[in-house]
This record gives sequence, structure tokens and C-alpha cells, in this order.
Amino acid sequence: MPALRRLTLPTVLGLAHGVSDGAAGFLLGALPHTLGLRDVGLLVLLYNLLAFGAQPLVGWATDRLGRPRLAALLGLPLMGVALLVGAAQPTLAAGLAGLASALFHVGGGALALRATAGRAAGPGLFAAPGVVGLALGGALAITRPGLTGPFLAGLLICGALIAVLETPPAPAAEPPAAEPLFERHDWIMLGLLVAIALRSAVWSTLQFLLQGRVETALLLALAAAGGKILGGFLADRLGWRRWTLGALLGAAALLTLFPTSLLGLSLGVALLQSATPAALAAMARGMPRYPATAAGLALGFAIALGGLPLLAGFGYWLNSPPLLGALAALAGLLFWLALRPARAPAGVIGGSHG
Repeated sequence: MPALRRLTLPTVLGLAHGVSDGAAGFLLGALPHTLGLRDVGLLVLLYNLLAFGAQPLVGWATDRLGRPRLAALLGLPLMGVALLVGAAQPTLAAGLAGLASALFHVGGGALALRATAGRAAGPGLFAAPGVVGLALGGALAITRPGLTGPFLAGLLICGALIAVLETPPAPAAEPPAAEPLFERHDWIMLGLLVAIALRSAVWSTLQFLLQGRVETALLLALAAAGGKILGGFLADRLGWRRWTLGALLGAAALLTLFPTSLLGLSLGVALLQSATPAALAAMARGMPRYPATAAGLALGFAIALGGLPLLAGFGYWLNSPPLLGALAALAGLLFWLALRPARAPAGVIGGSHG
């Protein structure tokens, strides 16, 4: 199957990701109109526990059933139901939205990984629109709290497209020569999870610091999305190991040296988020029989770990450009170590690099 055709499904999944996360952002952003601050905090926590913390479990069940498309398709209408009941039953709506998000992320992530197996481009196209949708949905909840129709229509259209699009057959199992063949499997998985969590902690802290600055948050969301798309293609071209280290060191420098420059901050965020596609693809390569579980770990569990400092009330402690830069650099170092090439077997000349 031509390479361009393989990108069709991840692109549609990415569009659905943006609509689904936009609906979730809209739902959560509208809660302060009817609830007190304490109740809003509890419902956001409920959403996060299900949407992120439950992803590995939902991914495992999806892999056991072998139905990632079904998981993605269930997640979209469930998000629509959450929107419809949000005003009358906010607790039920937050729970449904969290479950819907978990279902869609693991199902859509597994399909994107399958479409471009062994590559980071597909995961990048899938992951990128989510951050824009979430930011835009939250902004619309403030300015247009009754605007649910476009989200419902978008969820319906995206679901129909995913239902009819062909899942590309898996390419040859042999990984690209430019990428590492992993060794010391358990340590690699742990290193990847910690690296993703550290990168997530930096991004979560930046979002925390920008609360209430809608225009800046939207601009950085666009920068993050662009970084994920370009990062997937560049990681495939330059090597996952080289790209993640270089991008995160670049992000560390920009976030440390230019914390008050919108241009520097935008470029730093783009580089920071550009490591996501390779991280997801690497996690999937380490768990070839469990793509939905890999997506749940990379897009859910590790991101939830990265958000723990904020939930624990340490957001202001991380409000230091040198500290954020150090966390980004440490994440890059962990990626570099985790993606270390395996030693070539005896008698084999050369080996992988990256």
C-alpha cells in the first residue's frame, strides 16, 4: 500500500481526536457556570482518573478482544452522550466523558500505530489535534457555553469515516534499519514511561501557568500540534533516538533562556511535544502484541504521572524556567538511553543506529 494512503486513517483519527478532546474540554470548561469550585475540581479529577489513569486497563481489554476499531467507535458516541447530559447530570457526564476518552485514545492510537507500523508519522498525525481541540473546547465553553451542536455533528461524521475506512495491512515485521532494536525490555519500558512523564510534567506546568490566558494557550496548543506532526516525520527521517534527544535539549534551552518570549516559548513547546510520536511508536515496538495497551501507557498512564505534581499542589514549585528546562533535558537523556541500539549478534556486520 502506498505510503500516502497509509496516512489517511491516522489523519482521520487525528481529526476525530481533536473533536473528541474538544468536546471534553467544552464539557469540563462549562462546569463552572453551574457548579462551585470544589465540585468542579472533583469532577475534573474524576475525568482525569478515567480518561488517563484507566487507559492501560482499557487498552489491555481492547487487545484481549482484538477490537481497536470498536473501542474507538464506542468512544465517540459515548462522548456525545456525555455532552447531552452534561447540564442535567454533571457527575455522570464527567464519568462518561472520561471513559469515552480512554476508549477512543487506546482504540485510535492502536489503529494509527497499525497504519504506519514501525514509524512515528502515524502516531504524530493521530496525537497532534487533541491538544488543539482541548484548548479550543475550553475556550468555547467560556465564550459560547450553549454550543454543543458542532461537536455532536463532528463526532458523528468522524465516527462514520472511521467505520468505513480500511485498516492498512501490517507491513513486514522487520523494523527500519535506521531504528534501534531494543534490549533489556523491562528497563526500556520503564525508561520510556519516565521520559514521557517528565515531558508531560513540563507541558502540564506550562498549561497551569497559562490559566486564564486564552489566546496564549491556543497559540501554544497550535505550536504543540505542529510539533507533533513534524516530529513524527522528522523522527522517522533522522532516527527516533537522535530526534528525541535533540528536540528535548532544544526545548530545554528555549524554555530556560527565553521564558518570557512568546516566540521562544512556542518553539520550545513545539520541540517538547515533537517527541510524542516517537515515544508512542517506541512503546508500541516494545509491546508488538499489545498496541492498545502501549497507547494507553504512553497517552494515558505516563501523562497522568506527569500531572501528579500539579494535583499534589506543587505547580508553583515547578514555576522556574531552569527547572522546567532541566526536566526536559532529563527526559531527552532518558529517551536516548532507552532507545539505545542492541548489540548486533555474532557474525552480523553493522547494526541499527538512530
